[in-house]
Amino acid sequence: MKAFVSHTLNGVNSLVLEDVPAPPPLGPEQILLAMHAASINYRDLLVLSGGLLSVTLPDLIPCSDGAGEVIDVGPEVWRVKVGDRVALTFNPDWIGGPWQPSPRAAGRGGVVQGVMREQLVASQHEAVILPQHLSFEEGATLPCAAVTAWHALCGAQPLLPGMTVLLQGGGGVSLFALQFAKLFGVRVIMISSSPQRCARLKSLGADETIDYRARPEWDTAVRELTDGKGVDLTIEVGGAETVGRSHASTRTGGRLALVGLLSGRPNVSASGVDITAIRVGSRQDFEALNRAIAFHKLRPIIDSRYAFEHLPDALRHLQTGRHMGKIVIGFD
Repeated sequence: MKAFVSHTLNGVNSLVLEDVPAPPPLGPEQILLAMHAASINYRDLLVLSGGLLSVTLPDLIPCSDGAGEVIDVGPEVWRVKVGDRVALTFNPDWIGGPWQPSPRAAGRGGVVQGVMREQLVASQHEAVILPQHLSFEEGATLPCAAVTAWHALCGAQPLLPGMTVLLQGGGGVSLFALQFAKLFGVRVIMISSSPQRCARLKSLGADETIDYRARPEWDTAVRELTDGKGVDLTIEVGGAETVGRSHASTRTGGRLALVGLLSGRPNVSASGVDITAIRVGSRQDFEALNRAIAFHKLRPIIDSRYAFEHLPDALRHLQTGRHMGKIVIGFD
């Protein structure tokens, strides 16, 4: 079968499309998927550059997020059946409850082989059935960005109508958080890099936007919009360069959810703000967000689509930072 492989982890240019062995026979609780779509995350760029974690796999198949059809099952499989449309969890070991260290906690496409291959064997316990109204491409956007957004919004404590949330930019996590927050009746303030991008975010449901190039001290603008109090929750995706202003934008007793890797690992102390590190989320989180997506017929915001063989081009587009929403890969 065809797969993308990185033998050297020296960036996007290390990716090679090549023939690899077909999957081995299934174990008792394993399933075989025909992959139909994937989506990409900034994390995938970090892994390919060797800059995120110590990847011990000699030949890495990249990318954590994919969706496919179950085409065979082991004799003891009961959670899914042949013909089901599924996505796979980011962390194969985290079913529910608090996060715990585990051998595969750093996720698929890093310490576990990724989804950029035509067929994939996984445990039945990693599979999550997709909402019926979503395509494979839409379903492939969910495992990392959507689950992270859901967990950041309501994993630590309930998200209640009338609360105010601060979000950053137009990437997958922030746009899923915007969509989910509006389902909860939450006021959303977003920062972005231009009037055009701010206008686009307003058209997608943001209540207020701040152009951070025009207002470099955007935390002051956030305080102005909240009568000096600050927001109830900030989802921080920028990292070290933005976390200080995110902290300053959050009210005393509020929560700062740390997702960001874009500008390095942040270093902050609480000083009256509850700081939560977000490690994507569990399978139960994924199933909960899927129930919400199915009930509201929510559709992920997709920036652009690329064919399977054009994965490197998709990753280069992601590198530019000009996308708004998810970049997806179609295998068919």
